[in-house]
Amino acid sequence: MKKHRNQKSGKQFFALALAAVGLLSVSCESFLDVPPTSELESVYFENENRVDRGIGAIYSELGVLYCPNMDNGAFAAGPLGKLWLSGDDLTVQNNGNLHFEAFVSLTTGDGTVKSYWSILYALIARANFMLEKLEDPKVLAVIETPDKDKWCKGEALFLRSWANIRLWDSFRKAPNQNFRIKTIEDSWLPPTKNFELLDQAIGDLEEAVDLLPDSWDDKNKGRVFKNSARGLLVKAYMLRACYAAQYEGGDRNGDYGRAIAWFEKMDNAVSTIEGVPFGDNFDIRKENNAESLFEYQASHNIKEDNPWLNGNFGGDAGAMGALYIQYWEHQHTNYMCGSVFGPTQKLISSFEKGDPRFDETILNRNEGGKDGFDWLSGDWYNFNGYQFIKYINGERRGDLDKTYSVTSGNNPRLLRLADVKLAVAEAYLQTGNEPAARQQLNDIRKRARLSTADGSEAAVPADFNTAVTMDDIMKERLLELAGEEDIRFSDMKRWHAAGYINLEEWAEKPYEMWGYDEANKINPFEFNVEKNLLLPIPQSEIEANPLMQADGNNPGYY
Repeated sequence: MKKHRNQKSGKQFFALALAAVGLLSVSCESFLDVPPTSELESVYFENENRVDRGIGAIYSELGVLYCPNMDNGAFAAGPLGKLWLSGDDLTVQNNGNLHFEAFVSLTTGDGTVKSYWSILYALIARANFMLEKLEDPKVLAVIETPDKDKWCKGEALFLRSWANIRLWDSFRKAPNQNFRIKTIEDSWLPPTKNFELLDQAIGDLEEAVDLLPDSWDDKNKGRVFKNSARGLLVKAYMLRACYAAQYEGGDRNGDYGRAIAWFEKMDNAVSTIEGVPFGDNFDIRKENNAESLFEYQASHNIKEDNPWLNGNFGGDAGAMGALYIQYWEHQHTNYMCGSVFGPTQKLISSFEKGDPRFDETILNRNEGGKDGFDWLSGDWYNFNGYQFIKYINGERRGDLDKTYSVTSGNNPRLLRLADVKLAVAEAYLQTGNEPAARQQLNDIRKRARLSTADGSEAAVPADFNTAVTMDDIMKERLLELAGEEDIRFSDMKRWHAAGYINLEEWAEKPYEMWGYDEANKINPFEFNVEKNLLLPIPQSEIEANPLMQADGNNPGYY
């Protein structure tokens, strides 16, 4: 699928599919009997390549999620990563994003939240469209590759699950859209309750495991496979386990056990980690490596990768690359995000001196790290001279779009094996198998030691030789996964739900515990545990759906 194969063609296809739905609903009156301007879905699937394009359309919606404006038609939405500021690993140099970082005045009309919601449901709609088509005998008849119909169905189920997990974690009672919507009335879905949406995701993933291939050939590299679904199942069951006490149907030990079972079905979980240096997971030259379980196949459009355009236009100019808001060309980042992003002092101080992951994650101008990063200019003086450089260290910064130097062709890694191993370490620990938990941490730390620039083994981080604790696991996740894919605040929320940390107590010490920068903030830190563990349901959704309107918004949002 890398680089242009499924991304652009998929976007064009889905535009055709939507046009076809509208055309099919039009009256047959003679004055409307005009030639269609796009191919009808009834004749579109003429060969196997067209089926691949339909699946590519689901993947391509990720391009809207990771482009600079996360644009669903609301230009002021801004990038996805603004939502990541709620954790303790990233911060900004001013108070431009206080509604996410300091939980100040976040409203139901926020453009970023609205776009996030809308794009996830657009991805789900595309998955549902293809799941319907993959039940059509006429479509199945054009698939020539043995088992390709199963593989494609598995991909659609995986991608729908990935979106539903994010909706559950961020909004909790988001509707379960598990079929193709064809009428306005179909779109009036009720809010889900308890684990309903998460259970839908888990069921889809367990079905996907049986359908997906063990791997893809090089031409199709980047498409999800069996271990992708197994790894996401580990994370989904860890969410269920942590929230078990809060919702009906919770089974903490059972879900920990299921997370372990799926992890132990993963192939080569130890040897893979040892064979992939830490920095390779963020290097454009090492995309889709052996550790990768799921990543967006970023690229650049044929004519111009324009970060201010939605990628779903079907033309030759629009965003297909990815924006790393913590890293890219800070004058543009400041314009689109309202602030420049960087590491918290908490993150900086958490690394043990000599840990090779530090040099792959953070640079310090005071220690000569500035060479080759002159483009940062005055931004070196933010964050006490430190910069977050996970995706731009060394030659990784390459392949910026040629016109604006904003979007990158380097893939955002959405799920990797280290995340899964550190998640399942919690399950092992909580079910009484501390040695197995310790082994997961030591695998990660050994790989870190072997990730030096010259390949020699560093002295730190040393293996744990005595029993590990939840504090050890939580800190290791901070060091290994800092600034990645909406991970940290999700972790903090589920640990709070499980009783491993108390975010109410953290909120009393935001500078120490949250990494909130007292020197740069002029407004208060207003975290409220009854409100800020979830995002508001967008007001536009509440108003458009009478079933959601009757149920009301998430607590604290009006």
